[in-house]
Amino acid sequence: MSVTKKSIESFTRQLGDALKIGQSLDLMRPGSDIRNVVIAGMGGSGISANLVESLTWGRIPIPITVCKSYTIPQFVSPHTLFIASSYSGNTEETIAALNKALLKRAHCIVIASGGKILDIAREYNLFYIQLPLGWASPRAMLGYNMVSLLSLLYHTNLIGAAFIKETENAMEYLDRSEKAIETEAEIIARKLKGKLPVIYCDSRLQAMATRFQQQLNENSKQLAHVNVFPEMNHNELTGWRFPENLLPMLQVIYLYSDHDHERVEKRMDICRDIFEKKSNSIIDIVGEGASLLEQYYYLIHLTDWISFYLAKENGVEADPIEVVDYLKSELEKNR
Repeated sequence: MSVTKKSIESFTRQLGDALKIGQSLDLMRPGSDIRNVVIAGMGGSGISANLVESLTWGRIPIPITVCKSYTIPQFVSPHTLFIASSYSGNTEETIAALNKALLKRAHCIVIASGGKILDIAREYNLFYIQLPLGWASPRAMLGYNMVSLLSLLYHTNLIGAAFIKETENAMEYLDRSEKAIETEAEIIARKLKGKLPVIYCDSRLQAMATRFQQQLNENSKQLAHVNVFPEMNHNELTGWRFPENLLPMLQVIYLYSDHDHERVEKRMDICRDIFEKKSNSIIDIVGEGASLLEQYYYLIHLTDWISFYLAKENGVEADPIEVVDYLKSELEKNR
């Protein structure tokens, strides 16, 4: 069976396992006041951090910064909660960032399944969460990563426990709706065949749209584009003119949640006519669930299935990422 298919099917099981891991954590609060949070991670680990940053925006008393580079912000200090997240444990950018955070004497925590990062955590006696082994792809571990990050924020008293019940609610809903979700994903995938997906949403859903884009890139082996309202109205909207022969190949997708700004909804309605006159009927994807977190889980699951079925439409296997593997092997030669 496809590893990608297996990972999508196991999404709610991942969430349940991750909740158990989170509830079993024995994490002491940092000795110094935490004034900011920095999460370092790339790929699947990095987008998990973006999703958590988005989910906690406006609900957490200190800023969260996601670091996707070899370097870290200058403000990192002993008052920083620094989380290094890498499923393999060998992501070179995250290792470099963690080492810099240690030099800054930040309060460092690690999330990994093994590798060099866990070795560093043990060497420096850092608190760590060890994720289950056995998955070849970090993007398949999104459920574990998201809930692990939320659990760490909870155990450091930065967020409340509401995410636990919301995750349980989402698990029940997704399991009950699985067949309908797969059917919708197949229909949308057929509409995307031969098109360039252009994904638009409220800025609050930018991380979700980026996750969708990344899954289309890795699983479906094709390009996709993301931008957000209202910012795109101030620049990209005027670009919907040239090249004229490309516009009919674009397929706009609107992502919605209950937390979209009312003025953004109005902007999206006005722009619908502009886009549809130049390309195709817009595909609307609406989050299901009582909370933003529940709607995120739904959108993640649905769009993951879309990327899997679009891979089939494209006549490719979802699992392999040969070009990324090639890049890593070439980098390894040039250390």
